[in-house]
Amino acid sequence: MATDGFTLYACVHELRTLVGGKIDKVQQPDKDIIILHIRAPETGRVKLMLCIHAENGRIQTVQRNYENPETAPAFCMLLRKYLVGCRIVSIEQKGLNRIAVFSLSGRNELFDAVELRLVVELMGRHGNLFLLNGDGTIIDCMRHFGIAENAARICLPNIAYCEPPETEKLDPFAVSLQKIEAACCGRMPGKWLIDTFSGVSRLCAEQIVKDGTPEDYIASEIYEVFTSLKEHRFAPSVIPGVGVLPFRPKNTDSIPCSSVNEAQDLFYRTRDEQAILTKTKTSLRAVLEHAKKRTEKKLSECMKTIGDEEQIERDRLSGELLLGMRGVPAGRTSVIAANYYTDPPEQIEIRLDPKYSTAENAQRYFKRYRKNKAARAYALAQVGALTEELDYLKGQLLNVAACSTHEELAEIKEELIRERYLREPAEKRRSSSLAASRPLHYRSPDGTDLYVGKNNLQNERLVRTSDPNAVWLHAKGVPASHVILCTAEPSRETLHLAAVIAAYHSSASASENVPVDYTQVRYVRKPSGARPGFVNYFHQHTLYVTPSLDEIAPYRVVEDQ
Repeated sequence: MATDGFTLYACVHELRTLVGGKIDKVQQPDKDIIILHIRAPETGRVKLMLCIHAENGRIQTVQRNYENPETAPAFCMLLRKYLVGCRIVSIEQKGLNRIAVFSLSGRNELFDAVELRLVVELMGRHGNLFLLNGDGTIIDCMRHFGIAENAARICLPNIAYCEPPETEKLDPFAVSLQKIEAACCGRMPGKWLIDTFSGVSRLCAEQIVKDGTPEDYIASEIYEVFTSLKEHRFAPSVIPGVGVLPFRPKNTDSIPCSSVNEAQDLFYRTRDEQAILTKTKTSLRAVLEHAKKRTEKKLSECMKTIGDEEQIERDRLSGELLLGMRGVPAGRTSVIAANYYTDPPEQIEIRLDPKYSTAENAQRYFKRYRKNKAARAYALAQVGALTEELDYLKGQLLNVAACSTHEELAEIKEELIRERYLREPAEKRRSSSLAASRPLHYRSPDGTDLYVGKNNLQNERLVRTSDPNAVWLHAKGVPASHVILCTAEPSRETLHLAAVIAAYHSSASASENVPVDYTQVRYVRKPSGARPGFVNYFHQHTLYVTPSLDEIAPYRVVEDQ
């Protein structure tokens, strides 16, 4: 969930230590994120994140380094032009709305003093980030909305900034206990809180008034939370998997934190990682799907060309029969000829172009015959390579779906660059190399280890580094992961489990009676020049199993991941 009004209120209070700080650097690692590097008198060097993501929107200081694009986006370049060197004059919140305003002072190119405002609107899918000049005109904003998208509020450069419409909700810091008691009597407290007071989100309402709270205590519970926030007696906490609160909810397994910033970092760290992982997966999947459709189209055209053999031979026959004919009047559109290659000769109709003579029509048939024959020969030569490429792309789609870490996706991305499905960056960045990703790890009931590759590099490493006597398994005839069973003589139960694991980690995971081949690692070979993940194997046996997550899940070794 995005930051609510109460949490932003506590966050802005904490961030006032940055007032007087100087902005040294601006980065935009993602389309929804701006990172300001600030040097403040009280805190020293701080990285401040301004995130307007629909679900993860918030303002917080961060420690980690974010991967930035090779070329900075246009909005980031504009912020660098205006903000670098500016000092923060104040950080304020608009009432208890999810809007924070950074007032800045700096100098322009002529060294004249200028006043700027950075307005952060954390309003879910309507969130935005504005840079305003001194008179409130929009210099630029992160998301542009014209009159076609929102006639009530235009968000474009050189337009006067218009604040979101005000709601007629009460200020929770200016209400008395008696008013709360009188107003909430006989109403549903949760919904009434959201509809009546600004800054109250659904999560806050649910945690302020728990189910089963006696009606006599509801008003006092609400007033106590409002008063503690008004007096800056914050008690930040995290409800795992739910959200961040600036107060400590009762009767909840919440995690107390020393600051709102710490609470947000704890809650959003995993969500950010997952969002980046999902984004990378989606990007790689789109590249692979595009390449797969293109390959399927090429293969379909080749198969169509190969299937035209009868028509190709008919063109050759038509040309030969026309060469043997004499006295055909000019301007004819067709002619009946005797096919002397059959016994008895059969009469066939040959189409003619009336603009050409009989001999010229024959030469046109021969020309088309040679062209189509060469195209068919080329198509026959391409079918094998295209089929192999299609299997490779299907396997990579399966690998992307199985990845659960950035290291695994990075290996797939590097492989796609080598295979020329992705363009190599124009300027290679000097970054620390990622550690090699690890395969999935299972352990059978008798203690035998099983490893499952989640991409082609893992598959190759498993085959290359495993004991030659270990058992190698692979679902037959479909894109699938390589499975290594770390024993030369597995029991029947362990071999069956390994086969189920191999079938589950394949494109046939939803099928029944999936054939799984197994042999020793010594009989698995990668052909010279083959793509990563392609192998030949010999002396194999086959098991037929039905994939089942329930059957293999208990044997997954999670702590190794």
